Amino acid sequence: MLNRKPVVSVFVRHAGTCQYEGKEFYRGCTCPKYLRYSVNGKQHRLAAGTRSWAVAEEKAAERQAQLDAGQSGTPIATAVQPTIEAYIQTYVLSKVGENRSNETVRKLRFQLGMFEKFMASRSKFYPTDITSKDLIEYRATWSSWKSNVTKQRGQVNLKGFIHFCCPKAIADELLKPFKAIKLTPEDHTRKAPRPFSEAELKSLLTHVPKVFPDAHRASRLTALIHCMASTGLAIRDAVQLERKSLANGWLNIKRQKTTKPVKQKLDPALHQELLGVLNGNPRYVFFSGTNLPNSEVGCWQTDLRKLMKAAGCYFKGNLSHRFRDTFVDWHLGQGSGLNEIAAMLGDTVTVVESHYADLLSKRMEERLAKVPTRVW
Repeated sequence: MLNRKPVVSVFVRHAGTCQYEGKEFYRGCTCPKYLRYSVNGKQHRLAAGTRSWAVAEEKAAERQAQLDAGQSGTPIATAVQPTIEAYIQTYVLSKVGENRSNETVRKLRFQLGMFEKFMASRSKFYPTDITSKDLIEYRATWSSWKSNVTKQRGQVNLKGFIHFCCPKAIADELLKPFKAIKLTPEDHTRKAPRPFSEAELKSLLTHVPKVFPDAHRASRLTALIHCMASTGLAIRDAVQLERKSLANGWLNIKRQKTTKPVKQKLDPALHQELLGVLNGNPRYVFFSGTNLPNSEVGCWQTDLRKLMKAAGCYFKGNLSHRFRDTFVDWHLGQGSGLNEIAAMLGDTVTVVESHYADLLSKRMEERLAKVPTRVW
């Protein structure tokens, strides 16, 4: 569908006591004047900030020039620049082309869509309309977001988009006052690793048949817990684990998040348990193949949340990742080095060292406590 050129017009919103009520183009009264126009099929209304029709017409002419130019102020002799909305569509499409996860693309669409609506509410439709003040005031609307970690990621996404739609020098200037979002002590506590203790793991496994009386369902959930606690697999990798990846008693996959290889020797009992899981799908261990992968992961997460609550070891904000934490904690306790743990997780040593610094410190204290001391 062809988009028509936006035309700015002046109209009046009469007071209820005005004798000219209903005549929105009447020039002679002192009721507030407004501007009206459509961009890409969306109608916008903007207060002219005056009661004078003549002044409102001047402001309409200014806005018309901006819309005709495709930017605020300087006319463009060639093509009109794309709108913020068009840039967002192209930016998200570029991320799809980079093979980013569906979850990443969904978040980008949502967060940048919010930004486009925020700017449109200010009658700003082009990247050249964006100011540092707009960015700061838009970020202030995130106060309803509960997690500062989510705000940090949202800011990274917004910065990436600004660099995409604006020349580097302009983007750098716009983002200069856009400072980092600091995490609170509560945020750090929420992000900290929370490995299950051996008692908690035992309680979880004991509660499986109590919470899920169906024997087939219980056996599958038990196998999933054994798998994640023993291998440290992220739940999306565990749920989509293929039977061929268990050949010869070894776990051999590439992580979906990072594409880094994961290779581990499996305990023979765990290997047999995983091969014996029945789900009606000859290719996968846990994935039935009847739902989308994200939906299937969501179903397993729901079961784990229900189980953890029943076993009294649920912690909001950290669900299946606790099994990964448990894997790292156990191997640190066994004296495994960071290089081996990183290889088994499919992470870099830097990431493991950074994320599990608290566990490393705890295990070091345990080792230092066993170091002999000089006695006088």
